[in-house]
Order: sequence, then C-alpha cells, then structure tokens
Amino acid sequence: MSCTATLRQSGGSIILSIPKAIAQTLAVEAGSIVELSVEGRVLSVAPAKRSLADRLAVSPKSPAAWQREESWLTDEPAGRELL
Repeated sequence: MSCTATLRQSGGSIILSIPKAIAQTLAVEAGSIVELSVEGRVLSVAPAKRSLADRLAVSPKSPAAWQREESWLTDEPAGRELL
C-alpha cells in the first residue's frame, strides 16, 4: 500500500500525517510509539518493539482495572463441550 502525504510545520518540528488505512495496517493509533529509520532517501515507519518492562509499566496495576470479559463464565454450552 502506498500513498502521498503533505508535510506540515508545527513549531520546530515537521509533521507527517499517516492516513487511517495505513495506520490500521500498521496497528498504530494516536499516541503509539513508532521507530523511524532512513536508508538513503527512504523513510520507514514501524511500530516500536517494546520490552516486557515497558509493557508492564503502562499496564493497569490492579485487577479491577483489567477490563476482563467475564461473560463467558455464565454462557451456556455452544457445542459438545463437557462440563
């Protein structure tokens, strides 16, 4: 997938907007951390690889904030499950 985009200036930075379809393909959203790399005159953008420590640092600290889906605990059997 490829497309064109127009760079714009904000303060001392140059901003590149990523079209929604490309952001969805990369599985990134506003606030995501990405890695930028340059080879020759080619700019590449990829989701940043995060360590386990980084992932744990932003995860909810208490079970009440985990937002687990627990409706499966009360669901009826859907097939030939043995309960």
